[in-house]
Amino acid sequence: MSKKIGICGLPNSGKSTLLKLLTKSEIEIGAYPFTTKKPNIALASVISENLLKLHQITKTKNLIPGHLEFVDIPGLIKGAHKGLGLGNEFLSYLRACDIVLEVVRNFENEEVSHIEGTIDPERDVLVIEEEIIEADKKIIEENIKKLEKQKIKKDVLENLKFIQKNLEPFKRFPELADSLKEYNLLINKDWYLIINGERKIDLSKLENLCFKKIYFFDFKFELEIEENEEIKKEFGSKKTEFLNQFRRDINLIEFYTFTEEITQSWFIDKGSSIIEAAGKIHTDFVKKFKSAEIINIEEFLKTGNWQLAKSKGEIKIVGKDYLLREGDIIKINI
Repeated sequence: MSKKIGICGLPNSGKSTLLKLLTKSEIEIGAYPFTTKKPNIALASVISENLLKLHQITKTKNLIPGHLEFVDIPGLIKGAHKGLGLGNEFLSYLRACDIVLEVVRNFENEEVSHIEGTIDPERDVLVIEEEIIEADKKIIEENIKKLEKQKIKKDVLENLKFIQKNLEPFKRFPELADSLKEYNLLINKDWYLIINGERKIDLSKLENLCFKKIYFFDFKFELEIEENEEIKKEFGSKKTEFLNQFRRDINLIEFYTFTEEITQSWFIDKGSSIIEAAGKIHTDFVKKFKSAEIINIEEFLKTGNWQLAKSKGEIKIVGKDYLLREGDIIKINI
């Protein structure tokens, strides 16, 4: 099961443009608020240099890169937690995601209105933060009342009360995330920030907030590059670089398989076992798993031949408990 990455932000911040850029999906992009009324879900193929190097050796007919699943959430406005705009829907869609990529507008365009009237990235970040805090506060308060009435889960109750007392914008409680997982709080998700545009701004206030990482991207310019091969050759594209970096930043590792027909890369959570990887490839592999043959791509590229690497003892035979590493090439034995 892949991680769902929710793209959120104020209306007209560039969310749909980013999704179109990353996934090549045909998505309506408008110069007015609420063009997106329902979540758009699309997959972004992530082609790494190592995958291309492996394919140069295997020369298979098909090359299938790993992918990231993005969800373009309808725009948020002030008062969303009270149901304003598409508020309640927005928040429910966002809760269904595993990771949040927050988009903040940093470009001037008279044809594309800003719902707050002016361009101010710091203010927009605070608007979104205040809305998710208020939304989570409601859930926390409701569940505190339930647990007090039922007189159960005392540890969970204490944790909820602690957060209720200390909740404020940009404050996170990662140490309590596991114990409160059932409540799907927005503040317990991993948040990343992407700045759309190239206006010069002072980011000193944003850099030490709750975001695990901040990225800078001019969506419209990059989309123009992607849609014009001549421009792409001249300027290059940051899309592939961003997707590969983002994949690593959200703690996904890349592993590979190949047959006579297909060379393929896969993404899985860091710390996953070989049996979990086998399940991604095919559900039957979990039940029928006997062992797996493993070699890291750095070693394999030196030899370039599976049988030769095997004869040299470079391919390991591992069992169910083996933890996958970045760049492993695997063959499941059933």
